[in-house]
Amino acid sequence: MLYLQNPKIAHLILAAGSSTRMGEPKQLLPWGETTLIGHAILQSLELKEITTHVVLGANYDLIHKRINQFPITIIRNPNWQTGMGSSICFGIKHIKQDELSYDAVLISLIDQPLIDTNHLEILITQFRNESTTIVASDLGNRVGVPAIFSSTIFDELERLEEDFGAKYIIKKHINEVKVVSAISKSIDVDTMKQYKELIQTKFSI
Repeated sequence: MLYLQNPKIAHLILAAGSSTRMGEPKQLLPWGETTLIGHAILQSLELKEITTHVVLGANYDLIHKRINQFPITIIRNPNWQTGMGSSICFGIKHIKQDELSYDAVLISLIDQPLIDTNHLEILITQFRNESTTIVASDLGNRVGVPAIFSSTIFDELERLEEDFGAKYIIKKHINEVKVVSAISKSIDVDTMKQYKELIQTKFSI
C-alpha cells in the first residue's frame, strides 16, 4: 500500500438498526447530556479533517429530527432490514460518489459509547503513520470496529452481503491489519439491562 502523509478520511457511523432486543430505538437512549447517537456524532466532530456520515434506516424520521442540526451527512439506507452489511455497502457507495476523493473510511457503531475521540484519533494516527490496509480495534474477544479501511478495499466493502459486517473484511485481510487496544472500552449496548448497568457505572457519583 502506498504511504499517504495526510489521507482524506470519511467517518461512517452505522445507526440503521431497529434495536429489536432493546425494545425501543437504541439511537435515542439518553447518554450524558445527549443520546447514544448524539454522543457518537459529537466524538466524530472533534476529529480534525474528518467528514462525518451517519447511516440511518429504522425510525428514520424520528432519528433524523434529532440529529439534523449537526454538520454531518445523513444517509438513508432503504434496505436496512437486511443487515449491517447493507448499511456499509450503502455508505461506501455514497462516499465514493462524494465530490471529495477519500483515501480511507473509518467505520464505527453508536452502541459502543465508551469509544471516545481519543481512541478514534489513535486509529487515525496509526493509519496515517503506517503503510497498512486496515487499522482495527482489539475488543478483547475479537478484532473489529471502530476500524479504518483503505480505499483499496472500498470495492470489497461495497460488495458485502447483508448479514456480513466489517469483521468479515477484517478477518479476510487479517495479515494486513494493525490493531489498537480498546479492551477497556469494548462494551456493546444491545439490551436494556446492559444499557442500565453501563449508565449506572458511567454516570453514578
